[in-house]
Amino acid sequence: MSDGEPELAAAVREFHEDIPHRFQVSLTMSMETRDLLRAVRDDLNDAAGERVFTTDDAIRLALESGARYHAVATGDREASGADPLAALAASIRRAVDDEGDPESGDG
Repeated sequence: MSDGEPELAAAVREFHEDIPHRFQVSLTMSMETRDLLRAVRDDLNDAAGERVFTTDDAIRLALESGARYHAVATGDREASGADPLAALAASIRRAVDDEGDPESGDG
């Protein structure tokens, strides 16, 4: 486990606990989108060392990351690497990048 992984594991747990889980929404999505969300979920659960991050969490992470993309992309101090969302969003980047990588087995 690298030095950054304990912080990432804590961020995974905090992100999951930050929202009420009593509400459910049914979504229709493409198989490709579902596979990407599953990859993000699995990557973050691997970092946490347990299954705490749900597909709902992965959807919320994608939406929040998209909403804050400009701040993250431009290096806004509030959205810096110290922000747990930035560390979590790295999983989205890996999932999207791996999709087109023929060596990943997914592309």
